[in-house]
Amino acid sequence: MMRRLAVMGCTILGGLASIPAASAVPLTMVAPLAASASASFNVVLPLRDKAGLEALVAKQQDPNSSLYHHWLTPQQVDAQYGADPATIKTVTAALQARGLSVTARGRMLTVSGTASRLGATLQAPLATGRSRSGVLHTYATTIPVMPSELRKAGAILIGLSKDPHEARPFSRKTGVTSAQILDPKNRYGGTGPYWYGDLKQAYQYPSYQTMITKGGQQVRLDGTGATVGIVMSSDIYDSDVEAVFNHEHFMKNSGQAANPKLYKRVAINGGGTLTGSALGEASLDVQEAITGAPGSHVILYSMPSLSNSNILTAYQQVIEDNEADVVSSSFGGCELFYTAAYNDGTDYTSELQVEHELFVQGNAQGITFLASSGDEAGLECTDTNYIINGTNGKDVPSVSTPANDPNVTAVGGTNVVTNAVAGSLDSAYVRENAYSDPLNPEDPYGVGATISNARWGAGGGVSVVFAKPSFQNIGGINTGSAQYRAIPDIGMQVGGCPGGAPYPCTGGNSALNGNGNQDRSAVAVAVNGSFEGLIGTSVASPEFAGVVALLVETSGRMGNLNTYLYTLGATQAASGSNNLARATTYYHRSIPGYNGVVTNNQPVNTRGKYYNYTVGVGTPVVYRLVGASNAVVAGTPQTATNP
Repeated sequence: MMRRLAVMGCTILGGLASIPAASAVPLTMVAPLAASASASFNVVLPLRDKAGLEALVAKQQDPNSSLYHHWLTPQQVDAQYGADPATIKTVTAALQARGLSVTARGRMLTVSGTASRLGATLQAPLATGRSRSGVLHTYATTIPVMPSELRKAGAILIGLSKDPHEARPFSRKTGVTSAQILDPKNRYGGTGPYWYGDLKQAYQYPSYQTMITKGGQQVRLDGTGATVGIVMSSDIYDSDVEAVFNHEHFMKNSGQAANPKLYKRVAINGGGTLTGSALGEASLDVQEAITGAPGSHVILYSMPSLSNSNILTAYQQVIEDNEADVVSSSFGGCELFYTAAYNDGTDYTSELQVEHELFVQGNAQGITFLASSGDEAGLECTDTNYIINGTNGKDVPSVSTPANDPNVTAVGGTNVVTNAVAGSLDSAYVRENAYSDPLNPEDPYGVGATISNARWGAGGGVSVVFAKPSFQNIGGINTGSAQYRAIPDIGMQVGGCPGGAPYPCTGGNSALNGNGNQDRSAVAVAVNGSFEGLIGTSVASPEFAGVVALLVETSGRMGNLNTYLYTLGATQAASGSNNLARATTYYHRSIPGYNGVVTNNQPVNTRGKYYNYTVGVGTPVVYRLVGASNAVVAGTPQTATNP
């Protein structure tokens, strides 16, 4: 299973060390770190005016405000709301006086030096440890104690924890082989594995021939001028991107002289490699984004691992660069693991606020953040019996983070079924379902016990951390909670029937699981020279990033996209119709499904059918969602309208 471990980075608030207890899955020591070895950690300083920044972002999404879509630069955010410059100077000087190097990225400081100097500064010897996923981390063997200058500044230490916050990607292979994917007969099936053109026809992207006027010039509506950021712990093979476009004969069908390519890489803390377990995920993310918006620039923010420190550094770099208009994150995990019930009564949800402030800052600059909603259906987290007591347990209703953050668009989704006519590549939309599938009993964290009710499917449910945001009240659309944030916000292709599930995937023979519905789809992705069938909300998030790139081309930066998405949902609800011929139909709705907790017709009331816990407000009718309602839509794959 692809989950976020039940662990967090070491945080020091006001000088008090906050190290998770019973829920943590600690590192196994490899060796003490040599005194001369290099190491680093991050220090985050508090915002000077968090409330003011939140208020600004709200006004930027209010069409009646004079600040509507008036974005700030990173320098303006720092000057008006960021950490006090004098505090940054004091903290930097204090660390440098101890023989350490300090690199400032806004209010995040990366502190580097030898293990002996770092250990002396924090009064804690350092060692190397290995996580259960096999990743090596540097950690403090005793509770760190920050210097008085940092404690006075309210600094937060990220990294060096024996219980590192380590995320995992939300994707999984199916049993489909490369040979089967390359078999021409496979294109005639109604559930894939889909190539990018199949999904573009199904979701009614604007035709590749659609032109719009920008700056007085006619340009192709293909993401031109927009930039997509992908955050992941791996590099990719450029040849894989080339292989996907070559398979579909993009140059011949589009009339272009070259295939689209990855625009550039940004290495975070040294960057990722091509040998890790996230290669398939990074390949999927980049390919979904580029194929969805082939005219856009796609930047891969590559990290050595999905540790808390790397993730926060990547987001900070995205904000500092201010180049990406939309950023996709296909990773996440259990929100409940931050709560007091999983940590001997101590609440660690403040750790989520550090990440939240970065999202708010990025939104103020106009950056849209997307995150996969998770792959454990409505049961993202294990219970305390399993993760704390080490006894057999169950998964419980819960959601994933960072998808739970209200300043992130959580992307869930479905199994798409398309037209299937022998001898034709026609992939017109037929229907979707969001049925989850039971998995065999498993031991996801290796504690020596099993989970008996695990499921595969798009994540969704209600947060216990973040309050219900104003956009989830638009038009009276009921999300099932009057108090807390619900996810996802939107859905696209996810797929189902991973390894570990009963075959064939019947969904069970009850009404909850579709009375034996076997429609389980996948997408085709090139990974290190071979084609694989991949599934997961890791498909949906970068796929939707390509859609947002088209929207950015037509409308400019969007910031927190959720107000826009729910406003369209309310407009469609008010029209009283889901008929695709109606100009007010922006989403496919009434999609059947079951996420292990509720069915898609719950909560049961007059607005319940306009929101559910697998697709949010629905799956997109893309040409309308991106503001190109007069465009001809993409036709059959491998044609001029859909090359």
